[in-house]
Amino acid sequence: MTALLIEPTRDLTTRLGEELKRPKGEILERRILRNLVWGANALAVITLSAWAWVCETLEEEGFEGRELAGYCQVLLDGIDGTLAGYERLLAWAEESSRTPEAARLLQSLETRLPALREARPKVAAVLALATRPPRPVDEATLAESRAALDRGEFVTVDDESLARLRAGEDF
Repeated sequence: MTALLIEPTRDLTTRLGEELKRPKGEILERRILRNLVWGANALAVITLSAWAWVCETLEEEGFEGRELAGYCQVLLDGIDGTLAGYERLLAWAEESSRTPEAARLLQSLETRLPALREARPKVAAVLALATRPPRPVDEATLAESRAALDRGEFVTVDDESLARLRAGEDF
């Protein structure tokens, strides 16, 4: 899984959002409805896959804060677009005498909604964490640290010291 999933998520979210701006009550052609339902279903799959990749990468390697915030914003938009789109698509499908394929895709999309609803607060929390402002510098502590360094009060942490710390020994 790669960051490449983020671009299709962004693109499908944008396209779905544009299509969902159609006036309410407009009866859609079967082909258009089928394509919209397919797109929403694909967006749900890609969004959930991209969220799994973000979680995995976050645990293994981590991200730079702005990069993580960008990914999370795209994922949040994808989740919100899919959740909002499902309700609108369901109403359109009822009005437009849906095809069997559209019905199957709507049912497939419906099975992904709980996972999207579960992921949404987690994505939002990670986004909030990645975009929160940095804590202010404690000038007094900084001054104390600089004075201690000037007096030669510091500890060099080498591999041996680090191994002792990891083993739970006193420093």
